[in-house]
Amino acid sequence: MLLREAMSDFGMKAVDGWWSELDERARSDVITLWENAGGESGCTVRVEGRIVEEEEDARAGDDAELWHNDFYEYLVNHEFNFAQPRVFHICTQLPEARASVKAGFIPGNFRCPEANHDCPMREILEFTRGKAVRLRIAFTPK
Repeated sequence: MLLREAMSDFGMKAVDGWWSELDERARSDVITLWENAGGESGCTVRVEGRIVEEEEDARAGDDAELWHNDFYEYLVNHEFNFAQPRVFHICTQLPEARASVKAGFIPGNFRCPEANHDCPMREILEFTRGKAVRLRIAFTPK
């Protein structure tokens, strides 16, 4: 139930379908994993960015099934984090930026079509030194 509540903002149809196909032992394993990951205080859900190496294919998403409209809406209303303690915002004003975020992948060659020096996407790529970023879901202890 905690996993379901944490994921209530996105992908519930997929989560419910996945859960219904698990046998009791698998469900028990998932519950144990959830409890161990969060301890007594539980887990939070956050979006993390992972720097993509040049040879990695942009289409090879870690969680491709999550990148749909509901998750896009979740991401627009939340920040995402790199494993390092730096937090970034994303751009949702321009179609090119929205397309990248909807795909869960910010290419290293992304350029703001308006050449905005305050572009949040540009700040992200400055941090990664021009390397692409893959976005993923992470469950972390509270």
